[in-house]
Amino acid sequence: MNIISVVPWNGHKAAASFTFDDASESHITNLAPLAEKMGIKVTCFLTGDSWYLRHNYDKFLQMAQAGHEMGNHTETHPKLTQLSDDDRRREILGYKEFLKEQLPGLPFNVFGTPYCDNNEEVQKIIGQEHYISRDCRGYGRITWDIEPNWLSMDSKAWQRSLNTVEEFQQIARDTNEAGEWIIYMNHGVDTDQNNDYSIDPDDLAAIMQQAKNLDMWIAPFGTVGAYHRAKFALENAEVRCEKVSCANPSLGRCYQVRWKLPHEKMSASVPVKVKINLEESYKVLQSGKELQPNKDGSYTIEFMEQALNIVI
Repeated sequence: MNIISVVPWNGHKAAASFTFDDASESHITNLAPLAEKMGIKVTCFLTGDSWYLRHNYDKFLQMAQAGHEMGNHTETHPKLTQLSDDDRRREILGYKEFLKEQLPGLPFNVFGTPYCDNNEEVQKIIGQEHYISRDCRGYGRITWDIEPNWLSMDSKAWQRSLNTVEEFQQIARDTNEAGEWIIYMNHGVDTDQNNDYSIDPDDLAAIMQQAKNLDMWIAPFGTVGAYHRAKFALENAEVRCEKVSCANPSLGRCYQVRWKLPHEKMSASVPVKVKINLEESYKVLQSGKELQPNKDGSYTIEFMEQALNIVI
């Protein structure tokens, strides 16, 4: 029985995530203040290959404490498919533990593949400690109703010599029209025209503003990814109908809805908006507390609790 359904993209028509690789100084000096000014939270994939990171862990921790997401991007930024399994584990799993020591309190449960180099053997190791991983082989658009390969998520990569602001703004318009999720991949954020993989701050601001103008759900890669993974888990939730209320026998029938977590390393909290597909009047309870409906009639549940009750 499909008693609940997930509201796409947290109540927006589409979603957008801005990701930045390699932990460069420009992420602190240019990206962080720009993102703060625009009210946007981004994802930074950190690698030990960055001299700046190795001398400024505190600055990235401060960025994380401001609400930005930090992800694992390996110790030495190698092509993972060319390594032995032992070396892959060191680069992926060992470096995650190292990052958790340097930036305490952060989960580092999202991953970004260096050079977008990935295969099934690499994914087996990534998936041990990360619930989602980003590559970059195409247009970066993710469809709501089709479950993707969570350990090989596509993204649209920026390159000065190949891309334009207008192109990326059009991608946002196309994504919004299709009701999808666009994942942007960037590196440095500076005005260095000789750096083909960096983006001018003004250009980045224009692309971000386009997403804001479209009222897309703009959130970090792992935030949108966890919400999307929750959708497929909730579609397979187990529903049991009891003759009496779970909370109070005088209230009548009660639907007990339970689901499994798709990955044990998901974030501690994953709020998800759901619609209840019942015509009768009802109450929604989670952890013994009655939830109040949102303005659109949906309910925001905590996915990580793995259960809710609907009392008729």
